[in-house]
Amino acid sequence: MKAFSKNRRMNNIVYGLELIIFIALCILEYLSGYKAGVMKHLYFKKMEYLSKIYTQNGMLIHSIILLCLFIGLMIIYKNRWNDDRKKSMIRFFIYGIVLISGFYLPYMKELNTYVYTLMFLEIAIGIESIKMILNK
Repeated sequence: MKAFSKNRRMNNIVYGLELIIFIALCILEYLSGYKAGVMKHLYFKKMEYLSKIYTQNGMLIHSIILLCLFIGLMIIYKNRWNDDRKKSMIRFFIYGIVLISGFYLPYMKELNTYVYTLMFLEIAIGIESIKMILNK
């Protein structure tokens, strides 16, 4: 019983942090329209990350890694599904779809917080993967 409440508490903390980060990204995007310093910082970091990490080849590699991770987790847990793993796999799948669509949607690329949003989604996918592995 203690392990169940500990898992639930950790899940709530993780989801709370994800919600706080998402709200912070929305606030940063809003502030970038009004504060020149915030916009300048976000714009230059966006250009730096787009030229180094999130190039076309980099996005293809990120997509392939995401697909391999998804297939690997499906193979590992094909016979050992419980409710927590099902929920984590659904979240993993949703985050993956949003991440891949974020790579290619023109609206997302216009946001000043574009690269930070991609980083957030990649971290969220990693956290969901770790939670699925650690849940017994």
